[in-house]
Amino acid sequence: MRQQNHNPVDGLDDVGLSHAFITSLHASYGGMWAFERSLRALEPAADREDELSRAEQVLMRLQGWHRRVDHGSSLFRQGDRPVLDDDSSRAWRLLHVAEGRLRSLIEELMSSSDIAVLRDDDFARHVRVAAMVECARADELHVRGMVDCMTAMGDEQGAESWRQRLLACTVQVEEADRWLAAFREQRGEPSLDLLEQFLDDTLLLAAQVAERVVEICHTFSLYTGVFDFADVGIDAEDIQTWLDSGFGPHDAGRWFAAGHSPATAAEWMAVGAADPMLAAGFMWRGFTPVEAAPWLSRHISGRRAAVWAGCGHDAEDAREWIALGLPEPHILASVPALESRLM
Repeated sequence: MRQQNHNPVDGLDDVGLSHAFITSLHASYGGMWAFERSLRALEPAADREDELSRAEQVLMRLQGWHRRVDHGSSLFRQGDRPVLDDDSSRAWRLLHVAEGRLRSLIEELMSSSDIAVLRDDDFARHVRVAAMVECARADELHVRGMVDCMTAMGDEQGAESWRQRLLACTVQVEEADRWLAAFREQRGEPSLDLLEQFLDDTLLLAAQVAERVVEICHTFSLYTGVFDFADVGIDAEDIQTWLDSGFGPHDAGRWFAAGHSPATAAEWMAVGAADPMLAAGFMWRGFTPVEAAPWLSRHISGRRAAVWAGCGHDAEDAREWIALGLPEPHILASVPALESRLM
């Protein structure tokens, strides 16, 4: 049994480092398991048993590793770098396999970001639904893992900060499950309205998967001490521009994953969108940073802003109706006398 070794990289001792790898693996293979289960539900004739079995085997192994680390023994030991023993080497390979799978999934999701494809290609549509379920489940597992990691490190403030994100994760899981149920119960060709709503709800899906790849690269760097721009897909000729704009590889990777350049990242940060996905939620729906600023200042997301703006409402008008418990403008349209009664 390994003993804990205090030789911190980025503030992590060996047990903390082991928790970080286990958390990343759990999110990756728990997400993969959810993906395969969802795809099998939508495509009963598809042979996905090997993929599902592989995910289940890894999750069972992770349970053993998690118990081991909970008892104070580490999976990784920084003093051994660059040598890995059998278990740490296996964990390393499994995370590399997960990274490669996610990079392939990004390409599939990019190819299905089109109404015509979603209408005509049942399998591509079902992959997108399954990927939505995967992302939601993986995010939840990641957050729960980070709560455990912070707790193990004695950082209760950090653990509580991660706990605050669990409710948002639950909402995402419920939304993904609703889409899974909707398409599982679908008979015949889905309507154009349904597909348009689904595409809008999954607008950032490829970017979310890409961000998970960035986090896997960051996990590797906790052991190696190396995190290159190339790890997150940024070309060599663009590196200096990111550096000149004040971005290191990790933050640059997150903004790049969401479709931003250094210039657009700076523009969105200037109007209060500090998170790449928050900015992408507006940008990919056609908002400029200046147009998004009033909505951001009123804590309205890009998806909701697009709906209200599309019905002729400005940010302040939308905020007032939302504060009255009316989250969508179609509710006003369904009750014509409502506005006059409330004014």
